[in-house]
Amino acid sequence: MITGALAALAVAPAVAGADTGAARIAASPASQKIAADFDGDGFADKAVWRPSDGVWYVIRSSNGSVLTRQWGTAGDVPVAADYDGDKRADFAVWRPGDGVWYIIQSSNGAVVTTQWGTAGDVPLPEDFTGDGRADITVWRPSDGVWYVRGIATVQWGTSGDVPVAGDFNGDGKADFTVWRPGDGVWYVRDIATVQWGTAGDIPVAGDFNADGKSDFVVWRPSDGVWYVRGIVHQQWGTAGDIPLGGNFGGDSRADFVVWRPSNGYWFGLNLFTTQWGVAGDIPV
Repeated sequence: MITGALAALAVAPAVAGADTGAARIAASPASQKIAADFDGDGFADKAVWRPSDGVWYVIRSSNGSVLTRQWGTAGDVPVAADYDGDKRADFAVWRPGDGVWYIIQSSNGAVVTTQWGTAGDVPLPEDFTGDGRADITVWRPSDGVWYVRGIATVQWGTSGDVPVAGDFNGDGKADFTVWRPGDGVWYVRDIATVQWGTAGDIPVAGDFNADGKSDFVVWRPSDGVWYVRGIVHQQWGTAGDIPLGGNFGGDSRADFVVWRPSNGYWFGLNLFTTQWGVAGDIPV
């Protein structure tokens, strides 16, 4: 799912009193991050979005060239995903103040604006229909309802849960999933209820064994250990890092990758150590 032909630079209009863009990273206690593929080569790219000026900074994995784009403003939440089905992530932000999505389609440079969601929601674009396009989706913490635009309204989860994007049965469609920090239980609608993790962990959906299904994974900030259910425990990262789900190595497996906010370094196990971004940026 998860980008671009560039048209003239534009900025999505600001809304006074919008919430912090860091909400994309933290969704009580933390929302998983899935790295985006902006050049369509099948590899996740190293990319950050800078809330202070709304600029995206991308290193294309295909050739190492740099792509920059101004899109969004302070308070927005970056929601890069493939909305037009061309296998490239689109530059996109969601504005908590009014619930508007601002998307630049990578296929043709067209700008799409859609009102979907309200203040307090958690945006979680995923492909729930299997058509190869990310669906505009929010999860509402107050009542646990998922709102998938034009497709479904599903109550799944409760206040305090963490919504997780992933395909846990391998049917090519995202599943409605939440992880409960209080007891570490994953609830995957109509598929599974699995205890994996503990309070303070960060859930990370990714296919770590290349079987076509998302695995139950948590990253523990206290010791930097990744716990992949039934597969492996791997120490990678330290307190304060942000774990990133994504296939950076091109081998059909998710990689162990963290981004360090204090210095902007990306650390990919057996892959790379790259400085890209600065304190205050949001990895996308």
